[in-house]
Amino acid sequence: MHNDVERFSRWAPNYDRHYLQRRVFEPVQRIVLDLAAAEVPHPGAILDVGCGTGRLLREAEQRFAGARLEGIDAAEGMVEEARSAASGSSIGFRQGTAEQLPFGEAEFDLVFSTMTFHHWADQGEAIREIARVLKPQGRWLLADFIATGPMRLVFAVVRPRRFHTRARMDSLLAPAQLRVMAERRVPGLWGQVSALAIGRR
Repeated sequence: MHNDVERFSRWAPNYDRHYLQRRVFEPVQRIVLDLAAAEVPHPGAILDVGCGTGRLLREAEQRFAGARLEGIDAAEGMVEEARSAASGSSIGFRQGTAEQLPFGEAEFDLVFSTMTFHHWADQGEAIREIARVLKPQGRWLLADFIATGPMRLVFAVVRPRRFHTRARMDSLLAPAQLRVMAERRVPGLWGQVSALAIGRR
């Protein structure tokens, strides 16, 4: 995780111009926002964990007018870029990790994490933290690689403790009393990226 944070911090100034924005992050973020609107149409507060340069929150500001918007990222460079890009808006950004969220209990109607879950150092602890800050009827919109078909074998070799099958995700969520309420596959990306709407059991 430490190396990932340093790499993303160095990447921050050019992150929004990278080709992955168009090919990966923009399609993922569209699905996440659509699923979020379907699950929680009028959120009062939204948190983006692993917010990067804040692109998703800036889009959410247009989609969910009046909602409180907060972003947190472990990489200092990303937070600096996010604050600069959102200058003049009310979006709040701060540095921190998914395992230690600097927020109170049951603060958020929606929590986003897009293509960041596989970077988290302690996924179990992060899940507990998200469950803690999520309101009882809230949703955690998790978008990441969810291995299916033959790609499960590839992921098992490449990053066995980072990329998971749906069954493994279900087992990770259960101790925090969370479960998948809805799922949408992101078009392209080899069919391996899903957006999961997660809520309380």
